[in-house]
Amino acid sequence: MATRLHRGRSGQVLVEFAIIALVLYFLLAATLEFGRAFYANQTIQQAVDIAARELSRTPLPPTATFKDALADRQVRRRIFDKHYLVIDLDNIGGDELMTFVGKLPVVNQQLYLLMVFENVEGKRLLRYPGALLSDNDASDNPDADMPPVSGYLVSIPIVDGLDPTTYRWAEVVEPIRAGEGRADPFHLLSKEGGIAGVRINYPFQAATLSAFPKQDKWPPDPTGFPIKADDGAVTPAGDPGGTLLPDSDPGSAGTYAGPYGLGRQLAFGKVVRPFRRVLTGQAIQRREVFE
Repeated sequence: MATRLHRGRSGQVLVEFAIIALVLYFLLAATLEFGRAFYANQTIQQAVDIAARELSRTPLPPTATFKDALADRQVRRRIFDKHYLVIDLDNIGGDELMTFVGKLPVVNQQLYLLMVFENVEGKRLLRYPGALLSDNDASDNPDADMPPVSGYLVSIPIVDGLDPTTYRWAEVVEPIRAGEGRADPFHLLSKEGGIAGVRINYPFQAATLSAFPKQDKWPPDPTGFPIKADDGAVTPAGDPGGTLLPDSDPGSAGTYAGPYGLGRQLAFGKVVRPFRRVLTGQAIQRREVFE
């Protein structure tokens, strides 16, 4: 009799431990991931504040658009250059990494704090999260006296729908538009009178939490099916600004794995997407007039 009671109690303890361990894991994972998301949000807000302030103080033609500003040589040398969203660790000109980073434009220096490490095509890369692209326009590279570039670019997929997965492309640094059909507000002769409105996008993807479709009922069903990681079913829209790289290891798991950088995890006995939110930082500064 005592033996049977002991066995029954052991089974009960095992079940209780499994339930408690699951809750503790979720709390620990949520604490770590949302702490990382808070850090990322603070970092991009600092970066976008710098970008808006410096763009507003840069002497540019009054008719310059935001796109013109990002293409301007002095802006690319001092403030931001998309070519430095990826750093080839094997091609930093003999510098120590932090010495190399110190030579980059100020916004790129801030975004360096959010880069992830990845081996791509036999190269060791530090890159900003998102979809990794091959740079198709070598003539657009920085000046020869600037730090060497990697030959890669980054674009951010914004998921618009599931089943099938559809998304559009967003740039890492882009303007805040005043409204459809209006002139670029960066233009000094626009209705807004010239504002440097800047947005920076950051795709936060969790390493320990999986993504689930939105549920209309409350409370949500915790046993709902997670989002399957099927890159073959993804339908892209628009031009990413470069050539998407082929998936070198389709079966691999990784927070930013896959040709679109949407990530893959092994969970629930399936290959699923990580929890994902595109965080944005925004800042607006009135452009200064130089005579």
